Amino acid sequence: METDKKKQKARNNAYCLIRSRPRSEREMRGRLKLKGYDQDVVEEVMTGLKSSGDIDDVKFAKLWVESRINFNPMGEIVLRQELKAKGVSDSIIDATLDECLKTYDEHEVALKMAREQFARFAKLDKRKTMKRLYDFLARRGFKFEVIEKVIEEITK
Repeated sequence: METDKKKQKARNNAYCLIRSRPRSEREMRGRLKLKGYDQDVVEEVMTGLKSSGDIDDVKFAKLWVESRINFNPMGEIVLRQELKAKGVSDSIIDATLDECLKTYDEHEVALKMAREQFARFAKLDKRKTMKRLYDFLARRGFKFEVIEKVIEEITK
């Protein structure tokens, strides 16, 4: 009887975590273990969550990438690192990024962001401005080729 209560409490905790935002399988396991649940309880709860479709790394990765693209644009490099940190497998990351980045024009997004930043750096000399733009775009995870083209377009 005691284990049934623990499992129910763990399940309730898991659903509370999912309500706040989607979670990867590794994240959910870690959070449940952090709350002090036994490995057996965590495994049973995870099995239930996966069978019901509440925990699905493919769905999570897609939601994560779409969210980042729409609300806080990032380049592919940062998106890949974030998903890896969340415990998503490389095969799922590759498939998700291939699918989601078909409609996402990194160059256009980087150009728009660079133009906004360029206005802030207008009073600086050209070399310092280009360095700051490069650093800004690199921190946002854009590829070198994209950054190079964007800076070339802005300096014209």
